[in-house]
Amino acid sequence: MHEPILYCLTRDHELARALDAGLAAATAFFYNDAARLHQAVILRTPDLVLVDTGAIRAEYGDAGLAPVLAFLRHRCPRAGLAVRPGEAAVRHLVAAEAGPGVAIVPSEVDGCVDALAAACREGA
Repeated sequence: MHEPILYCLTRDHELARALDAGLAAATAFFYNDAARLHQAVILRTPDLVLVDTGAIRAEYGDAGLAPVLAFLRHRCPRAGLAVRPGEAAVRHLVAAEAGPGVAIVPSEVDGCVDALAAACREGA
């Protein structure tokens, strides 16, 4: 079995550091905007993708969570998809926009790292 590849769309430096330190069983790559994530997915398909809703900002050209996830479903249909809602987000609304088959991970850093570590152990 190979080491899982995790792509993470986030602007949260604390989360990136915690994931980098806490996911010894995976190779993680971090992107701060959807365009860079899209380029990476085209070049190499990941095993797991985390989309942090804090990185989805209309003023930077991201149309929203649903289009990002639709692209990921299309380009890497076998990858596990996870969404980290913001602290103030209503989880069921985020889950509804994310759609079926997308894991909603905890907003707090430690819980998010734990959830992704478990997903990596399970083979994403």
